[in-house]
Amino acid sequence: PPGPAAASALRALRNQLQEKDALIRHLESDCERSHAQREREERLLVTAWYNMGLALQQQASEGVGARAPPGGAQSFLAQQRLATAARRTRPPHGRPPNR
Repeated sequence: PPGPAAASALRALRNQLQEKDALIRHLESDCERSHAQREREERLLVTAWYNMGLALQQQASEGVGARAPPGGAQSFLAQQRLATAARRTRPPHGRPPNR
């Protein structure tokens, strides 16, 4: 049978192994959370990019770009005013314009 010193050393090694296993589980959990967060951020980024493209395409099709000052120098608020005015003058979907 092993002596008291060997039993103590064995116990210390088992404790270290349990601590390392707990640390590994914790790190794996953190990694999974980080991966899930990164995926959510990527989906949000793709959605925002897609929506921005749609908005720009809609702006171009409405002719908002043709009313912009030379060189395209137009403030954000001015662009928003033009877009709001265009929406107000456009008839709702499925209804003929009032004439």
